[in-house]
Amino acid sequence: MSIKDLINVWVVKTGYSGRQARECLKKNVISFDLELHILDEFEEDIKLSANPVAMQERYRILDQKYDDFTNNLVIELESNLDDFSYFSGSPLREEKISKLKQILENMNQELFHFHEIMDKFDEFERVEHLKTVIQNKLCSISQSKLESWSIDMARFSISILIGDIVVMPLPEKALIAIGRVMGMYEYNKNEAYTRHFHKVDWLNMQVLFPELKEELNQPSAVFHLTGNCREKILGMLVSKRLRPSELI
Repeated sequence: MSIKDLINVWVVKTGYSGRQARECLKKNVISFDLELHILDEFEEDIKLSANPVAMQERYRILDQKYDDFTNNLVIELESNLDDFSYFSGSPLREEKISKLKQILENMNQELFHFHEIMDKFDEFERVEHLKTVIQNKLCSISQSKLESWSIDMARFSISILIGDIVVMPLPEKALIAIGRVMGMYEYNKNEAYTRHFHKVDWLNMQVLFPELKEELNQPSAVFHLTGNCREKILGMLVSKRLRPSELI
């Protein structure tokens, strides 16, 4: 058995947008975020809470409010038309127009504040709904998902060792980055995108590797690379190195 046979090759999926991957390259770390799993678990519920159908009651109330606004405006205009004609050329006409403008402004402010109240009420309703959903789902999460999340956390924090090789997908470029682990698991609460991390020496930051596409479809975010893919990755360790700035 050679030293090469003892090297673990890990795939660590950092996220979907690419921002976390870019931060990892700039800071020479590899990071893993369990919150990605949490968001996936509530995908349908988040969609439902933003569904236009759920807004129908609000639209109905707004329609009624605008109808009231229009009716009041018509009444005010009709009640003042005769006065406009009667006071034509008189300073009182300007006074009437000024009062009408003030009435319109008051109506406009009323609508504006109504919108604000409805926005706050909508947010409150959605938050309360999602609180209930989160509580119910996390208390009854499936055993398979619980196991998958736990395995990912354990692998990232315990199983990845100094000297191991990590492969990080770069979603925005359909590429991967390859690095060597230089430190054990660390946590820094002050980091925005890389709170949980290992220090890494990135050996090749732009690798086209279509063979990995199928592997990336599995639900796990941290997993061993084996077989031909592993051998090919290990063979790339002497490839040209690129600076993080070349990826930005």
